[in-house]
Amino acid sequence: MANVRRFFRYDVTIPLYFETVDVQGRHLRVNRDKLIKRQEAFHLEELDSEIKELLSEAFSPESDALRIFHMLNHRIDYMVWLLDDIIEGHDPRLRHDYKFRLREDRKISPPEVSNVSRVGPLIEGFYLQISDHIHELIESIQNSIDGKIFLFPRKTKPNFDESDYVSNLRALSDRGILPAKVLELLIQKLNAYETVFARLKEAYHSISDPSSWPDMDVNISAGGFSFNTNETFEKFAHMNVFMQLDDNILVCRGKIVLNKALKNSEFAYKIGVEFEFLSREHAEIITLFEQRRELKDAMRLVSEQKLALL
Repeated sequence: MANVRRFFRYDVTIPLYFETVDVQGRHLRVNRDKLIKRQEAFHLEELDSEIKELLSEAFSPESDALRIFHMLNHRIDYMVWLLDDIIEGHDPRLRHDYKFRLREDRKISPPEVSNVSRVGPLIEGFYLQISDHIHELIESIQNSIDGKIFLFPRKTKPNFDESDYVSNLRALSDRGILPAKVLELLIQKLNAYETVFARLKEAYHSISDPSSWPDMDVNISAGGFSFNTNETFEKFAHMNVFMQLDDNILVCRGKIVLNKALKNSEFAYKIGVEFEFLSREHAEIITLFEQRRELKDAMRLVSEQKLALL
């Protein structure tokens, strides 16, 4: 027997946010082309090529500097690996090597550099800056909702600035001092991805904070929801739906199946959204939420009727 509650709709006011997505469910505002401009992508490719060339040809295999620079570059690449999946709308935890790479990165210790050296504090500060970004990305991934809502509660850090530590890195690099040249390139690489990270956080801001979602009057069931609006929507467009039902945050996929013009109404259209691929758990949460609201409204109505008789 079909679950009749699936087709039961109830009027509620809930915090709800939705946005149009492509057929793969990826946010149209959060994509690589918008977060990494073409010229920036070319520049990053050139930086990677220069860094690899210097590390492979300019240092002896036994060099401590080579080991440190390799480690710093590797950690930037790990940061980028995490960042890329979020940009693409993927949950990195679903990758077969996620746990392995997480464990391997945690084994890395801060570089041992001489405090007497003027670049020692620079390298330590650079390492810590990369660590902060990696920790924030992992925190966001582990605290994500269904691997789709990535929360970024931390304030965006300013890009790493070598002038906080030394004043002549560029001059040393221009004079052909190889460690200075490598550091300059690594800093440029990190700065470029820090800019991308900041753009990503800004793009996710509207969906990462449920307290910022508007309260919407909707007619909802485990099958979908409808609402009245003055905005226009394309029929059969796909969307990601983010809603808060009491203490539960739900992320659902939906498709617009109704776009009806209204007459004699303050709103121009009635929009109907059908849930797609809704899990049984989410369907039960929605149904129980409806039942609780229905019971609460019924009890309030009875209470009001009793007061009216007094």
